[in-house]
Amino acid sequence: EYQRDWCEAANGKAEVRLEDGTRADCLTKTHAIEFDFGPKWAESIGQALYYSMQTGKKAGIALILERAEDRKYWIRLNSIIQHQHLPIDAWKIENF
Repeated sequence: EYQRDWCEAANGKAEVRLEDGTRADCLTKTHAIEFDFGPKWAESIGQALYYSMQTGKKAGIALILERAEDRKYWIRLNSIIQHQHLPIDAWKIENF
């Protein structure tokens, strides 16, 4: 639900099958975006980078935070992106 609504609002396409049979959660004009819940912040990095490599689009992560306590995952995600200078844009979806 989060993915479909967000992707539609960004004029993107949800659940796009890639050449190798994997599915990108959302493709916009500029980004290949992985959607994941807060606790899966670390694995979302690999998925986003993989989608980016497969599509030639910029990597993106939309992190879904369902509780105020989940903000720690947002901080972790952005700390790694900044520290390692990763080419990933990130958005948070707060639902609490």
